[in-house]
Amino acid sequence: MIATASAFGGEDRLSFAVGVAEDLRYPDETFDLIVSTTSFDHWTDQQAGLVECARVLRPGGHLVLVDQFSWWLLPTLATSRRGKARTRGRATRLLRRAGFTAPHWHRLYAVIINGVTATKPANRA
Repeated sequence: MIATASAFGGEDRLSFAVGVAEDLRYPDETFDLIVSTTSFDHWTDQQAGLVECARVLRPGGHLVLVDQFSWWLLPTLATSRRGKARTRGRATRLLRRAGFTAPHWHRLYAVIINGVTATKPANRA
């Protein structure tokens, strides 16, 4: 995936690296935007991963998560691993605990592929 993304990147500002969400090896407040598509369910510790995302985002930066989320748990049980945030409510609580504000949900595909955008609050002087 890294090779494919790099081949199509064509932009000097983009870089791609292998890593895990729970241990992002970047300095604090490095990024304006973090996008995760259909990997959130595979994060070993979703809360720790979201805390790391908040750490490396600049104030006012945005997080986009796209994965299998539903209003209810039942539609996600067929393909889900237990203990993961597979409902919008659970994911919203994790986002808020990690310090994100303004979670806004977007229905993307079928019943369970949804996206959420959230913001790291701007520093208060």
